[in-house]
Amino acid sequence: MSEKNAAQILSEGALKVKFSDLSERNIKFTKDKLLDNIGNLAGGALAFGNREVKSVIESYGEKGEAPIFILGGRASLGDAAMVNAMSSRSNDFEPMFMNLNGVRWASKESATLINAVLTAGAVYGFSGKDYITHEIVAEDLSVRIMAAGGRWNFDVGYDSSFTMPVYGVCAAFARMRGLNALQLRDAWGMAMGMVGGTISHIYDYATSAKLGAGYNIRNADFCTRLAAKNFSSLSNIFEGPRNLYRQYRGMEEACSPEYLYDYGKQFLMEESIKLYPVGTPATIVAFAGSELSGCEKPEDIADITLEFCMEQHHGYYWPPYEIGRDPLTHAQFSYQYALAAPLKYGKFGINLYRESVLTDPEVVKLCHMTRLLHSPDLQKGEIRATVVAKDGTRHSVTKTPKDFSMHDYPTREQLLDKFWAQINEYGIISKAKAEKCIQLVDKLEDLQDMRELTSLLEQ
Repeated sequence: MSEKNAAQILSEGALKVKFSDLSERNIKFTKDKLLDNIGNLAGGALAFGNREVKSVIESYGEKGEAPIFILGGRASLGDAAMVNAMSSRSNDFEPMFMNLNGVRWASKESATLINAVLTAGAVYGFSGKDYITHEIVAEDLSVRIMAAGGRWNFDVGYDSSFTMPVYGVCAAFARMRGLNALQLRDAWGMAMGMVGGTISHIYDYATSAKLGAGYNIRNADFCTRLAAKNFSSLSNIFEGPRNLYRQYRGMEEACSPEYLYDYGKQFLMEESIKLYPVGTPATIVAFAGSELSGCEKPEDIADITLEFCMEQHHGYYWPPYEIGRDPLTHAQFSYQYALAAPLKYGKFGINLYRESVLTDPEVVKLCHMTRLLHSPDLQKGEIRATVVAKDGTRHSVTKTPKDFSMHDYPTREQLLDKFWAQINEYGIISKAKAEKCIQLVDKLEDLQDMRELTSLLEQ
């Protein structure tokens, strides 16, 4: 064990990382995820909640130093990046699953970290190499801090996407603003005092489920600005009797402290780029719904069943789909919607999150017709979807975990298909600008000023 504590090791190490320290794998994934993020911004900006937050921050009358991508307008860096992160997060389409040397754990940091650094690029105008380095440092730290505490703990009640990425954003902003290691630790201490959030947002299908992706950046912006003025705070949030794991994970200390100490030999990342805009457990259901799409006209369907293995844990995916106050959030976490919406509108994709689809009476009727059952003849992870027509015709699809994996890295064609599907669905970014984004991201290492890219996202 090092003579230095974890906070010293991480703060000192994070400020020293150079582009030359990164692997080709790190660089490729960072570029792919940046392009993916631009598509997610285009696909999610118009979702309910984003314009509402934008209107609130515009009422502050603050200095408009940073652009709000896609939606237009300017705000302080932290506030603008908050909206940008929420837009990218809106359709549950952002990368997730941290890769811990081949072991994948659920995580949801990328929308926060990418948009924090991308928005800062519009303010500071640093190079593409600097963007890559800042983003990887932030991502690696967030993954390490989360991994040291184990998986999400739903029983404790805190969602890691609310409680963990702020520390990575602090490190990125500290690098840009020239903070020293002590000041970065001060920023972390202040940030720990601002952390909040609860997994209950999702159980209530509330718009606030995506707010944490944004306010982690807003809080990190404030904390690093204040830390630069030598405002003192906690010296070591990772160890001791009042560490963050005790407060937010119900542990006495980090269960895997090696992630905190083994810094600088490799850079850990989230590496699973989603190809279906739906919560992970419902993805296999969306596959089944897509396969059954068009099997019968909606008005000719008499019964729908969706069967799971006996051991399946369901959480907030099981309750009946309701339009409610935010149908989009409920649709993202609904087995019924993942299966029923494609029956009328075709393969599950970003187009199924239009308000006209989310509130379509025929889709709602199909959702409520869908009975969720357990079947003893299904193996672990398997599902079976069956559609029965009024004339007795049956259409059945069984899907197994072997049919797809969230961790299969997308091909270039799949990545571009996802990007263009979102660009074309809403038409907010012109085709010419979208083509230019692809060109700049592909040669990001050669970009001298990130504002050449971010200006394409401004309205």
